[in-house]
Amino acid sequence: MQGIGYDKVKGKGVFYMRKLIVAVIIVGLLGAVGGWVYNWFFSGNKVSDILIEKDDVKSLNANIQMGFGDVSITDGEDAWIKGTVDTNKKKLRPTVSYKKKGTVGNAVIKQKGKIFAGLGNVRNDWDLELTNEIPVNLNIEMGVSDSTLNLSGIQLSKLSIDAGVSDATIDLNGDWKESFNADIDLGVGDATILLPADTGVKLSVSKGIADLEAKGFTPQGNGIYVNDAYASSDVVIDMKIDVGVGDLTIKLID
Repeated sequence: MQGIGYDKVKGKGVFYMRKLIVAVIIVGLLGAVGGWVYNWFFSGNKVSDILIEKDDVKSLNANIQMGFGDVSITDGEDAWIKGTVDTNKKKLRPTVSYKKKGTVGNAVIKQKGKIFAGLGNVRNDWDLELTNEIPVNLNIEMGVSDSTLNLSGIQLSKLSIDAGVSDATIDLNGDWKESFNADIDLGVGDATILLPADTGVKLSVSKGIADLEAKGFTPQGNGIYVNDAYASSDVVIDMKIDVGVGDLTIKLID
């Protein structure tokens, strides 16, 4: 009888131990879900709209500064600049300012948080459209990012890109009506630049520990390369590229 009683006690102990384990698991799951819910509602996991409406300016200076995240830029016709920023960190939400000076509009979209705010489980995705209706002097500064810049539909008057640690695709293929200068500084990362074969292109490349692939370009010495259309084209893209560490691929698109 003592053995049977002991077995009953032992059985109850195992039963309660299992219930305790299940309870601990449930509490853990609830805590995880609660933490996710908290982060969703209270850590800024929101989509912010960006909108700079059209006015009567004849050209636009657009300055875009991002310290950390992924950025996509393309052309649009609904506004001078519009888009969304999807982030779960309030500190990474950008400020947006616009001032008109004469016939020139000056737009600045700047991430407030420092680069260290991007450490950990952070999402910061920018999706922007820039006008294709007036000339744009475009300056883009990126700290740590993956970027897809489809700039082929934008009327670029000048382009400046400063990418710190970034994998970037820069699409400049298009039917350009006016010549422009481009200054591209690539720190660490791989980059692909797409250019039109029927537009004159001059490259001035300064590279550190980097591999360069530029099919269809003829070297002129001192880091200068030109495509076949350069000698006869009325429209020229004069591009200065400084790359530190990574692979740089330049492709001509027919």
